[in-house]
Amino acid sequence: MKVKLKEIRESKGLSTYQVAEKMNITQSSYSRLERGSTKIDLERLELFAEVLGMSLIDVLAYPEHYINVKDIAKEMKAYEPDVMVQFKVKEEKREAVLKAILGEKNIELLQ
Repeated sequence: MKVKLKEIRESKGLSTYQVAEKMNITQSSYSRLERGSTKIDLERLELFAEVLGMSLIDVLAYPEHYINVKDIAKEMKAYEPDVMVQFKVKEEKREAVLKAILGEKNIELLQ
């Protein structure tokens, strides 16, 4: 799996120098991580996520976003799910799939 460090950094409007400084490494060391010529370990990846204000899972899944269903359930005052299933559907099928899974009433809560 290739982590998209450059895309993430650019999306946040930061330079390689700014990210390297916040990670307490040299700009050349950071550039090697971004190019993939040096493998990034978990500790540095967690630091990268923290520096950019992201969760580790969002960094790994970029550009997709992780949704914590337990937080959503608390907001909706609903039960906390035991399992989370994630899948992609075509935009034109989205509402029909959500209605089939969640029912009409719950769709209104999400909108």
